[in-house]
Order: sequence, then C-alpha cells, then structure tokens
Amino acid sequence: MQNHTKFKRAKTARKTMKKIEVVVPPAMKDKVVSAIKAVGVGGVTIWHTQGQGAAEPPLVGQYFSKEAIVTVVPDSKVDAVLDSIANVACTGTKGDGKVFVTNVEDALDICTKEKGESAI
Repeated sequence: MQNHTKFKRAKTARKTMKKIEVVVPPAMKDKVVSAIKAVGVGGVTIWHTQGQGAAEPPLVGQYFSKEAIVTVVPDSKVDAVLDSIANVACTGTKGDGKVFVTNVEDALDICTKEKGESAI
C-alpha cells in the first residue's frame, strides 16, 4: 500500500514564477532552447504541434507544423528570457511564432518534494 502524503500550501509569501510557452517553426527550436538556456534557465519541455494563426489561416483542415517549448522561470528572469527568445527567433516574416506568459502559483518536485522555485 502506498503512502499518499497530502501537501498543504504554506501560508508564507512565495516568490512568483511564470510559465513561458513559445510556439515557433521547427527550424527555430534549437535556437530558442539555446537562447533560454543562455539566460540560466535549466529545464524545458518540447513537443511537436500543429496549428494555424488567426490572420489569413490556411485552408480548412490544413495546419502548419510548429514546436511548442515550455519552461517555468522565476519572475526575475522573465524579461531576459523574452528578450533572448525574440533576438534569435525573429526573422521579420509572418509565422515567426508567439510567446505566452502566465502565472504559476506553485511547483512540486515529485521525488524530492521541494516546492516553489526550488522545484524548478
């Protein structure tokens, strides 16, 4: 039988974190990951996706191949990460991609049980 420990949220103030989701053409994946890591961010998650933008989408049922890159960073690194991504991914042509930034309330490393910024 497994021991399921309940994790209670600490009532102390936590440092804020952000999730940065980058959607770029496949040719930009390695450049963007290198740019993120150059700022001092260690972990990324990547998956191959398909989609279409709102402006002049392709024919119905046609999608463009894209790479989605996700990382969670301390709030203090957000601007540096965004600048670094834009510097390497912008070619000036339609379809260069998008970056979305959202708040992350908490994080948990499953094995070490570290929480917050320590978990990322």
